[in-house]
Amino acid sequence: MTPVISLLLALMTGAPQAQEAPPPPACIGATFVSWQACAEAAQEGTPAYMLAMLNLGTEAYLRGDIASALDYYDKGQLEGFSTTSDVVLHTFRADARRYAGRMDEARADARLAWGFLDGRPPPGTPDNLNRPIPAEMRGAILGIILPMLRDDDAAAFQRARDQYLALPATDWQTLSQRAGVLTELGEHEAAVAASKAALDLRPQDGLTQNNHCYALVEAGRASEALPYCERAVTALPEAAPVRHSLATVLAKLGRCADAEAQLVIARRLEPAHSLYREAAVCTPK
Repeated sequence: MTPVISLLLALMTGAPQAQEAPPPPACIGATFVSWQACAEAAQEGTPAYMLAMLNLGTEAYLRGDIASALDYYDKGQLEGFSTTSDVVLHTFRADARRYAGRMDEARADARLAWGFLDGRPPPGTPDNLNRPIPAEMRGAILGIILPMLRDDDAAAFQRARDQYLALPATDWQTLSQRAGVLTELGEHEAAVAASKAALDLRPQDGLTQNNHCYALVEAGRASEALPYCERAVTALPEAAPVRHSLATVLAKLGRCADAEAQLVIARRLEPAHSLYREAAVCTPK
């Protein structure tokens, strides 16, 4: 998915008039260089600064730096303004807010993203923010927002789920994502089948082994999952999600001290992730 490059700003009641100043040359047209240059040239508290922060957030998200993305997104939420962007921004910001455990905000963005996919963009959204969404992008977006929609509007969730499962899933990346989504939705048998299909395509890939491990353990098959997690950690020792998966398996097997040791590593690698701050639920055996 490509970074956001335009943003609709709606001025709310009580916003300072100073915020209506025109953007600096570094933020527009032929003199635009980068969103970082725009941020440095723009005055904090202006629409141009807000625009730069949101786009820097999306760039950080695409690099996999979710903590920095959330920081930029927060700086782009200026008092006195409401923002409507495209489906990409709302999807990424929803995921970043979920990463930090800010679920009410995450669901609000997920609802906006689903509105775009469902043919219901916010009123007044211009055409350049409401472009056609290819099937591949639609699947990626739905994969991110579906778990957030589950506890929200039941009818909207069902439509979104049906649309997601109707999309093709034949390559290892799409199959792995589908396995993760189905696991979060509690559809464990289908999740294991999808993760196994992905693993058959990439049997030596550490992330694919990790994903299959997690699908198995969430399906109640911890003993079967353990070798996959162990191989994933060997391949990707500095990946926090891999350490978390191993911790989950070890906790299910009653190896509580080992599980907590893995969580300690996951927290060190990604201290901002709300999931890793949770203690392992474990009964010693």
